[in-house]
Amino acid sequence: MSTRHAATRLLARAGSSRQTLAPIATRAASTSTSTSAASSSSSSSSSWQPALPAGTSPAYDAALSYLSSRQSTTLSKLDKLRSKLDTNNPDPNLLQRIDQLEVEAYSNDPAIRRSFRETGGKGQMGQTIFRWLSEEKWKRQGGLDLLMQRLLQMNVVPDLLPTLPPTSPLTITLNQVIEPGSIQLPSLFSNPPIIHSQLFHHPSLPTTAQANPEALHTLLVIDPDSPSHETHSFQQRVHFLKRDIPLSVLSGEVNLADTAVGKEVLGWESPAPEQGTPNHRYVFLLFRQPQSQSSSSVNSREDFDLRGYLSEIDLVIDDLVGINMFRSKWSLEENEFINNVYISQRGVEGGAPVYGKVPKQVRYGYPMSAKRQRIEEAREDAWNSAVAELEGLVHDVEGLAGSAEETEKVKG
Repeated sequence: MSTRHAATRLLARAGSSRQTLAPIATRAASTSTSTSAASSSSSSSSSWQPALPAGTSPAYDAALSYLSSRQSTTLSKLDKLRSKLDTNNPDPNLLQRIDQLEVEAYSNDPAIRRSFRETGGKGQMGQTIFRWLSEEKWKRQGGLDLLMQRLLQMNVVPDLLPTLPPTSPLTITLNQVIEPGSIQLPSLFSNPPIIHSQLFHHPSLPTTAQANPEALHTLLVIDPDSPSHETHSFQQRVHFLKRDIPLSVLSGEVNLADTAVGKEVLGWESPAPEQGTPNHRYVFLLFRQPQSQSSSSVNSREDFDLRGYLSEIDLVIDDLVGINMFRSKWSLEENEFINNVYISQRGVEGGAPVYGKVPKQVRYGYPMSAKRQRIEEAREDAWNSAVAELEGLVHDVEGLAGSAEETEKVKG
């Protein structure tokens, strides 16, 4: 058959395809494991109408006909695979193939695309296609790239983590979503921000009894730039630690900072960057807990060791499912708030300390050159001589004062 003849037949079928496209899109919703999400998508699909009336654009009609025909073929394959699936003990490879076919069938469905544009997938994450569209949007519109760029540029790797595995969005929200790595005022975080995590993939295999399985997660907020008095360097400080947070693909609207969610090990401590220190990085980390996890108590916020803690509770870097960060620094306007944090939350009566620049030979352990040593020795000798001279003068003055008092007594 010639190409022209095939095109003519496709155009001839275009009119009838418009009648079948909407029902096929409706079928997309009926295949979902989530009833509420399915009804929402079905309503959107059934109300969808082509942008152009039939016959206005033969090319547009042909495109709809092609999409409809391809979707019908893919859905037939999908039905055959589903008939082979043991829903009580599903085969992971078969499930993966089913997900791939669902994406192939619905990724170009106009009604599904419209529904996603209008809702962003909210309330529909029980459907594979909406999770796939959300993940593609996060990756292709720069959300993942911006996050990775900020984490690497600001040395979260290797200061805190050895590497960064693939993750899902972990958003931090005040009045609006905070851009990763942006500088924020400490006083904005007097209370914990709203923290959301959207999983794109099931944490375990779905079954008939559990179509959207949950898994427990651990959330940490760490400042790796907390100053250390002993080492004249920096140490990690925990600002928030919560365990046993149940999450699934449907938990994207759950606020992880809510006290009713999970178990708080260490409550929220507000950021308090000290005067004289550089920008502090506040890193939010979400880890998936294994089914059987060792327990570990954290008694102090100071001198925290993330890698050691993960080892104690049987977690590895590949268990990281979400990460984000913001930065904060001291300013005169924020000084009162920072002092109050030290007094009320850290129990330091004098408020926040003030730091100066640490000499390089102290900070890095560099040996001083011979010339520098001679200068330092001469400076110390001059200081000691000046102190000794002042002490001698004080002694002489005290002696003269004593003699004057005795003379007065004699005269009296």
